[in-house]
Amino acid sequence: MKILFTTENMDWGGSELLWNSVANYLSSTEQITICVNEKIQLPEKTRHNNAITIRYITKPTFTVLQKIYNRIVPYSLRLKHNDSRIAYIKEIMPDLVVINQGYNFNGVDLMAFCIKCNIKYVTISQAVNELYWPNFSLRVKMKNGFEGALTNYFVSNDNLNVTESQIGEQLVNAQVVKNPFNVPYDVSLTYPTDKESYKLAFVGRYFFSAKGQDILLRVLNQEKWRDRNLIINFYGNGRDKQNLIDLIALYKLENVFIKDFTPTLDIWRENHGLILTSRYEGLPIALVEAMLCSRIAIITNVSGSAEVVTHKVSGFVAEAPRVKSVDCALELAWQNRKEWQHMGVQSRREICRKVEKDPEITFAKDLLRQIKAN
Repeated sequence: MKILFTTENMDWGGSELLWNSVANYLSSTEQITICVNEKIQLPEKTRHNNAITIRYITKPTFTVLQKIYNRIVPYSLRLKHNDSRIAYIKEIMPDLVVINQGYNFNGVDLMAFCIKCNIKYVTISQAVNELYWPNFSLRVKMKNGFEGALTNYFVSNDNLNVTESQIGEQLVNAQVVKNPFNVPYDVSLTYPTDKESYKLAFVGRYFFSAKGQDILLRVLNQEKWRDRNLIINFYGNGRDKQNLIDLIALYKLENVFIKDFTPTLDIWRENHGLILTSRYEGLPIALVEAMLCSRIAIITNVSGSAEVVTHKVSGFVAEAPRVKSVDCALELAWQNRKEWQHMGVQSRREICRKVEKDPEITFAKDLLRQIKAN
């Protein structure tokens, strides 16, 4: 069967792991095509997989004046380029199109095209931002697009529920799926032996509006945290890296460090736990990996994070992505720091109950089942 995978994103990240893993898994039995923007850096395994056809698409750029215009007008009036994927999809006429979205709305035009051409498709929504509410025009496109899909996959129940609120309709053709992760499922790491300090890792792209690194830095700008032997290590990359550097310098934080690229297992060999102060999410892969490695997590109660962390059992949950709430959660964690190792054991048990070993295989089999059933 001919299956085409495409993503609305132009940067490689955790949102690409699921569809990419499934494409490689199915390439031994099905005719797989990947259609992505030329800027995206596909993994070496995918690029060298001779069983996969890769089509890179060039996205035209707007002039400076056009970009300014798009910033000041409503979404419905913004200038839009023609989608060059459409001609290619018409050419090969796949049995199924898998549309991966970084959010829950940026694939609606491709969904509409598939409906018009009677092409079967499924959607994957990797995150939902409760602060972004679609206007009427986009809301109609989302509703039509989700209704026309064989299945709409979300990475957390919260993301699904918020999407249903945004479109004002229950999605009967929706289900929750988990992303793959970058550590062995049966991983067993020794607990850090550092006796002089406690270390928390913040693992995520430097994108303040989503990941909220600025919230944590404002918390740490209090005198009480300066006097404690707590180290925060940032791991990641992204557009707000310089802002991160500037805030650390502004607050004169001597217990905060920006680390170079570090293999995932090495992160958890060094750090006692994870801290994420996200404003919105899907279900952070970094959170799943930390829990599999028997590390506690300090998180904000957004999207799917609180679906896998039990407060004061496997981690600590801040009620909101606000300085006061994060400070309260971090303070509670600090007062219970002698229990982190034991709670890490509970953390691993909890995530193993909620995330299976090979989610990409389950997802791949479900895709094949749907094609045959429809």
